[in-house]
Amino acid sequence: GYEYDNFTKDVFGAQANPYYAAYFQDTWKIAKNLTVDAGVRWDIFGGRTERHDRLEYFDPTVPFTFNGVNLTGGEQFVGNGKSRSPFTTNMLDFGPRLSMAWQPTNNLVVRAGSGIYYGPSSQMVANSSLDSDGYFAATFWNATAYNADGNTVPINFLTNPFPTGVTQTTGSSLGPATNLGNELATELHSQRTPTTYDFNIGAEYQFPHGIVLSAGYVGSKGHFLPLSGVDLNQLSLSTIGQYKAALNNPIPNKWEAVYPVGSPFYGQATVPQYMALEPYPQFTCGAINCGVEAYAYPAGDSEYDSLQVKLEKHLSNHLSTLATFTWGKLLTDDFAPPLSFVGYLGGTAQDWRNLNLEHSLSQQDIKYGFTWQTSYDLPFGHDRWMNLNGWKNQAFGGWTLNTIVFLSTGVPIGAPSGTGDPFFSQRVDQVCDAGKGAPHTAAQWFNYTCFAEPASQFIAGTSSRLLSDVRTNGAHDLDASIFKNFSFGGKRVLRLEVSAYNVTNSVQYGYPNVFWNPNPTPANMSGFGQVTSDVNTPRQFQFASRFTF
Repeated sequence: GYEYDNFTKDVFGAQANPYYAAYFQDTWKIAKNLTVDAGVRWDIFGGRTERHDRLEYFDPTVPFTFNGVNLTGGEQFVGNGKSRSPFTTNMLDFGPRLSMAWQPTNNLVVRAGSGIYYGPSSQMVANSSLDSDGYFAATFWNATAYNADGNTVPINFLTNPFPTGVTQTTGSSLGPATNLGNELATELHSQRTPTTYDFNIGAEYQFPHGIVLSAGYVGSKGHFLPLSGVDLNQLSLSTIGQYKAALNNPIPNKWEAVYPVGSPFYGQATVPQYMALEPYPQFTCGAINCGVEAYAYPAGDSEYDSLQVKLEKHLSNHLSTLATFTWGKLLTDDFAPPLSFVGYLGGTAQDWRNLNLEHSLSQQDIKYGFTWQTSYDLPFGHDRWMNLNGWKNQAFGGWTLNTIVFLSTGVPIGAPSGTGDPFFSQRVDQVCDAGKGAPHTAAQWFNYTCFAEPASQFIAGTSSRLLSDVRTNGAHDLDASIFKNFSFGGKRVLRLEVSAYNVTNSVQYGYPNVFWNPNPTPANMSGFGQVTSDVNTPRQFQFASRFTF
């Protein structure tokens, strides 16, 4: 429940779900320098169950009659002779795998591989609030009221805060009529399993002096990715464009007998036109495009392509080093991906039924990434460049220096939203390259002049979901440490280490302030693009010692 509900009866679910898998693999040595591996994995994600069968799913086709009104679509509950899980089990999640390794010369190896992977399934154990309608109830405490003088006075004291009683849960007793006149939180009965296609090919070459260079292409495609939630009552943009302002025209409320006390349209003779266009008007929040919130709807797609390069020098002459570089691109139409804590994206899909409007760079896309790690035994000590003996060697010899450099581009910035459109989550229009000439300072990372209010409330904004031409400040970090092991004979060793993080004390600016005002004047847009926080930590030192014996 929520604090403002005052008194709630919550669902503390005891959920479980089975998972089964089988894997078959074989290896073929086709030639002395060519090996092929092939296999297949069969995944079975059994739908979750709850100890007391307090789960439901939404059936979009179930017909029923309530108070003489014929309706279609409602919740179905588990148990009572039916399956204990609200989900069907996908029995055809077969994932083939194929890989090869070829060594054309002594110093060169070529490797390639591909495979299909399933899960994790959204039908596994999850938050009970996603599909337990009927088993939650809230009672609101009407504590005060205004008297004739306009002053607030108590009316329901703590001695009897709910004089009319506490709202009871209905469980599964109402069947598809559960929550009529209000919103549903539910999931669909039959859903595809999230599926990922991974593939790569690369080569590795060994040079003299222990130097190895690797380069390869790594790609991935995701299908049936779970969207955080879509409302099945949302109208398509084509419908909105067809009816326009007439969506709010009053029509007779033919669902009046359905709506209970407390429903937004209870006792009203008319309702807005959009109610007749929504597929399930018996469920509503009192506004357009809401009423049946279906979680984990499997409709998202993603594509990832990258060039990955690695240069490694194995330890020799007291030096080892490893450098990696990635040039990648991640696209998706999933407006709430699983790692949504990376990056930021305001608003929701303009039309989840047409995800082509959402296809853009992912909020997690990092175009370039470079990491360089080195470990070097400093040239001071016995038989080193600066030969030291005795106490000098004990004090100043045998120290090892480690460094890590990390550089990367930032993540794409989300397009401004908040056009004030009352019919859907409309984005702005983009009329020029927002990154061209951008100041990229904390005072103004970029400005708003490349965006405009759409010409109509009934069409989608032209800006992509994420801006390909403006990114946040990238990473630029240097970490270092120095350590030495002091031997006291036998197995007694004292290790002293000093570490420094963000040695250069560089600041990585955080996400800029992105918003929109339907009247985008300089005064109304003041503060747009301003950065008010950072996302890294200032320079830190760490001193450590460890004694082993």
